Amino acid sequence: MKKVILLLSVFALVFASCSSDNDDDTSIDPIVGTWKYHKYFENEVEQTVTDCEKEETFIFNSDGTFEYIYYEEDMDGNCLLEESISSTWSNDGDGFYTQYIEGDVATQEIIFENNTFYFEDFYDNGTPNDTSDDTTYKDVFIRQ
Repeated sequence: MKKVILLLSVFALVFASCSSDNDDDTSIDPIVGTWKYHKYFENEVEQTVTDCEKEETFIFNSDGTFEYIYYEEDMDGNCLLEESISSTWSNDGDGFYTQYIEGDVATQEIIFENNTFYFEDFYDNGTPNDTSDDTTYKDVFIRQ
């Protein structure tokens, strides 16, 4: 379940798209660079991240392109490349980033702190009077 939720969180970020009107080369967008999956939280409690999960990588280029590389552990414990996607991104402003991938669009608020960025996703159990299993996920990436 953890991997499914992680994958959904990542795809929320990956399937986003945005545009930036800033052509000033002196100000580089803070997302530009190589970022590795670092840790994640479920309802503010840090969860264990495997070495294989830590291989997950985003490479954001200043020309508005990016690459996303995702690994998955097989039944024998081998860390295997599961997916590699190349597409485009842009900065919508106010911390929101969007990416276009094969016709899909997703926008996510990205918060930068020191050498990391994170984004949060909230999953509602769908029952208005019962929030006991509503969950907030926070995925943290560290600059390489």
